[in-house]
Formats: sequence, structure tokens, C-alpha cells
Amino acid sequence: MTCKMLLLLALVACPVCAAAQSLTDTTWVGIWNAHVNGQPTGTLTLAADTGQLGGTVVLDMVSDEGGTPHVIASEPHVLLHPRTHNNSLAFEVKMKRPDGEQIVASFIVTQTPDGEAHIHCATCGPNAPTVELSRE
Repeated sequence: MTCKMLLLLALVACPVCAAAQSLTDTTWVGIWNAHVNGQPTGTLTLAADTGQLGGTVVLDMVSDEGGTPHVIASEPHVLLHPRTHNNSLAFEVKMKRPDGEQIVASFIVTQTPDGEAHIHCATCGPNAPTVELSRE
């Protein structure tokens, strides 16, 4: 009898735990666009279709050559090890430097109270900007 009660408790508790994790992930799910001075600089796409948060980030390279900022290249990357804690999301991406060296860059995204977010590459050096993200 005790074994049946424990099994019933486990069957009831597991969906509740899964729902709690899903609620955490859904605060991040969506398409987030980055802009600097009106110029698109990237897109963060997040989904939880598998039950875990995952996605991609497209980093745009912007040039102001010719006087007007414009995108000269876009680099898509799969998010590695995405994880959330309170209002922050952290993940890594594999990237190639202009010299061909492959690196792993760490990003931190922090949601703001107004529903926006900020993204920052924590391992891209002291001049790496923090960029505002808006959800579509």
C-alpha cells in the first residue's frame, strides 16, 4: 500500500516540477532583437520545445564606412549550456576571430523590470559593449 502511495505521489509531483521549470523558461522564450543607434546588431532566439531552454544568437558586424552604419556580415551561433538564474541568462558560443582562432565566448543577458533586456559578452574584453534587447 505504501509503495502505491509513493508511486501516486511521484506521478502527481513530476508534472508539477516540470511545470515549474517550464514557467522559468517561458520568461525567456521569444525573439529578442538588439539595436545600437537604430541599427540592428543581433538577434537572440530562445525556445523550450524540448523541455529545456535553447536557441541561437545571430551577431551582426556593423560598419560605419561611408558615413552610414550598416550590417556587413551576420554570424549565426548555437547557444551552448544556456542557464537561467533569477532575471539572468548565461550561455556560451563558439566563435572564430578574424585571425581564424576559434574561441568560446561567454554571454550574460539580464532582463530589466520593463520587459527589455541587456546582453554583454563577458569574455570579449574590457571594451565589449552592453547592448539593449527588445522582445518581438
